[in-house]
Amino acid sequence: MNGESYLVNYSRLTMAEDWMMVSVQAQSDLLRRLNAIKTTSLVIMLCCVVLALFLSNLLSGLLLKPLHKLQALMKQVEQNRLDVRFQSKYEDEVAQVGLKFNRMLEEITSLIEDVKEAEHEKRKMEVKTLQAQIDPHFLYNTLNTIIWKSETSQNRDVTEMIVSLSLLFQLGLNGGNEMTTLGKEIDHVRQYLMLQQKCYEGLFDYTIELEDESLQDRPPLKIILQPLVENSILHGFEAMDGGGRIRITTRREGTNLVLRVEDNGAGMDVRTVEADMRTEQALKKGYALRNVYGRSCGCTMAKARISRWPAILMFPHR
Repeated sequence: MNGESYLVNYSRLTMAEDWMMVSVQAQSDLLRRLNAIKTTSLVIMLCCVVLALFLSNLLSGLLLKPLHKLQALMKQVEQNRLDVRFQSKYEDEVAQVGLKFNRMLEEITSLIEDVKEAEHEKRKMEVKTLQAQIDPHFLYNTLNTIIWKSETSQNRDVTEMIVSLSLLFQLGLNGGNEMTTLGKEIDHVRQYLMLQQKCYEGLFDYTIELEDESLQDRPPLKIILQPLVENSILHGFEAMDGGGRIRITTRREGTNLVLRVEDNGAGMDVRTVEADMRTEQALKKGYALRNVYGRSCGCTMAKARISRWPAILMFPHR
């Protein structure tokens, strides 16, 4: 009608059979109401979806929060933070995993402490082994020299050697401590050099240079210079009759305390010596250098290292 569609509904009346009720409604009016219903339904559905997403994120956050916390703790453990612990007020599966994680960290910490203690004891044994290897040969030659000088009435040399030998062992013992002071370590190697000069007269001279007197209180490892000096005498000057020179220098280098031992002896192949020092074989030859290298690199108190040749020992200077 008039170019527009209409919907016609009709129904007979039960009260009067001769009457019929007819309703005429434009299709656009009906669809307008349906569109409003559709729009309202879509808005309600969209609100339900947003609410569902919000609630799901909230619930998942609450459920995954312990897992994220455990993951953050694991990242801290990757950075060597072994003192972290997982805590939760719930007793769910995540809490059980966290408790096992805590137990694992405690076991790792305990194992690390055991390894540190074992390494510390190992270093002590290495020092004792080094002393046990060096002392008999050195003591045998020194006592023979003392006897010979005594028989030839060189009493002053005998007295000096006995005093130096006594001081050498006293400084070497160092009260059982692995760390000493630079002043004591220099005194120790000085007594050793004085005794060796008496045993090998005219073979070598030595100089000890201290950059600053205040360095004497710095803490290097004990018996760290004597094995290097011993190698200079026994191996570097082995084919020489005289003219040997040993130079020991100490100085600051940045945050490190640098101890340097040089000689003008026969020299050595650096690669061979460095490879030999890194092996675990307890070979008699070169044992002193291997011991010094192992103690220096593995020292948890000083973190010293042999950096290059001539033999250079570097200790953190605090």
